[in-house]
Amino acid sequence: MKLAAIGLSIAALGAATSTMAQTSIAHTEGQLAKGAFTVGQIEDADVIDSANRKAGEVEHVLLDAGGKPTAIVIEIDRMGPDKKVVVALADVTVTPEPGDPDDHLVRTKLTKAQLSALPDWKG
Repeated sequence: MKLAAIGLSIAALGAATSTMAQTSIAHTEGQLAKGAFTVGQIEDADVIDSANRKAGEVEHVLLDAGGKPTAIVIEIDRMGPDKKVVVALADVTVTPEPGDPDDHLVRTKLTKAQLSALPDWKG
């Protein structure tokens, strides 16, 4: 049952990425992204997977047509060519990095393998 739920979550994320095709990339570092952090604070932030391992980095923050941040593009750490995937902001949590409140960590409930299985982002 747990595998079915994970499969559905990945399918939902895949469907969400196709609806995000009409988004744009945030270029204003001071723009409030979600909660108490800004776009500039999470761009290049480390992405930590569900196994508490570094899976990659935030490459971009995506905005909807109204300019509101809705998703992030994650560059997956791996051998070979870069792989970039989209994950909705609602599906991650952002916390200040311990010992350095100016840096933030982005955590996802997905494993690195699940992130790697998401469709490539072609931005």
